[in-house]
Amino acid sequence: MIRGKGISALAVLIGVLFGSSAFGYNFWGITVGSEIYDGSAQLTFDGVTNAGVQYAVGGYKYTRVDSSWLGPFPAAAPGEGFLASRRSDAQGLFFKADSDAARFVIITGAAQYGLPAPEVGTGTRLFGPGDLMITTGGKTYGIGLRLSGLLWAVDPSTTNPDYQIWHGAQVDSIYARDAGTIGRVELNPRWDRAGHSTLDPNSELASAFFVSGSGTLVGSADVIFEPTGISLGGANVFAYHVSVPWSVLGLDPTNCTFTASWRPDCGNDILKAEFGVAPGVNGAVPEPSAAVGLLTGFGGLLAGWAKKRQ
Repeated sequence: MIRGKGISALAVLIGVLFGSSAFGYNFWGITVGSEIYDGSAQLTFDGVTNAGVQYAVGGYKYTRVDSSWLGPFPAAAPGEGFLASRRSDAQGLFFKADSDAARFVIITGAAQYGLPAPEVGTGTRLFGPGDLMITTGGKTYGIGLRLSGLLWAVDPSTTNPDYQIWHGAQVDSIYARDAGTIGRVELNPRWDRAGHSTLDPNSELASAFFVSGSGTLVGSADVIFEPTGISLGGANVFAYHVSVPWSVLGLDPTNCTFTASWRPDCGNDILKAEFGVAPGVNGAVPEPSAAVGLLTGFGGLLAGWAKKRQ
């Protein structure tokens, strides 16, 4: 047992190694943790610059990347007051290139198996993840992350806009959401969103998940879902690891650009940024550079790009 000065020395060592951020979850040399800032727990990402990744981050209100606090940001529609947002917030989208695949990590409060949101009122519904969207050269790819059976509305003939499923400005079947997409990669699928009375049906921010089988199946992706062990305000934080073969996307792993975006299936949070691999880099990813502000529900996001290594 360590006593007295030994405990103090250990505490100092831990403080030096991890700073004031709570030790959490690691991927690609990046440590995800939490820290009290502005009176509440906020998400932190350490080691991002050294990892040489490209990323977009958001969060409940503030997010720390390495030593810099980002935020506060304006909320995306429907914004603050939509109580499930804290549970399903889009908190981080990270990208790196390997020679064989485009690899992503999504940090979020949206569980793959869905989480109930009893505070929304009548009926029963589960809030789950949306699908990863990749757009390049006029083509849109849906990368499936969803399990089947995520009940959205008890009554399939509901007229309550908060319980309907929408494709553009048209009501779609509520069962369009309940079919799983996990691991599927479809070209130009039909994208839907869950209903909310204050969400613009035509908003690009709203489309969250694609209808399984509505596009052309072009291949498969590896998807791993796991808890991070981190909790913010009583809501657990999760990670999705997604690997999409370059051959499935039809992209050159040494020279390409594309837009990637992700939303929880309620559609009110978003992470979106342009990613790419520079010619001659051969699978290595340039560091983040010019800051780009984008919206995320309960947060907003910052997409950063830095000059590539000399």
